[in-house]
Amino acid sequence: MAVAILAYIVVCLLTGFAGTHRRMGFWGTFFFALLTTPLITLPVLFITGPSRHVEWRTRD
Repeated sequence: MAVAILAYIVVCLLTGFAGTHRRMGFWGTFFFALLTTPLITLPVLFITGPSRHVEWRTRD
């Protein structure tokens, strides 16, 4: 059981890293993945836009 919980947290961390450059950021994505599931969080990442800092860099 402990291995399953650890694996779930690792997958949530990986989902958080995928959301680093999104508006939700790492922590928002990580906690959203913990509360729902990473399978629901990943499509949300595709819906949300990049952070304003990333958008600013792409304009230059």
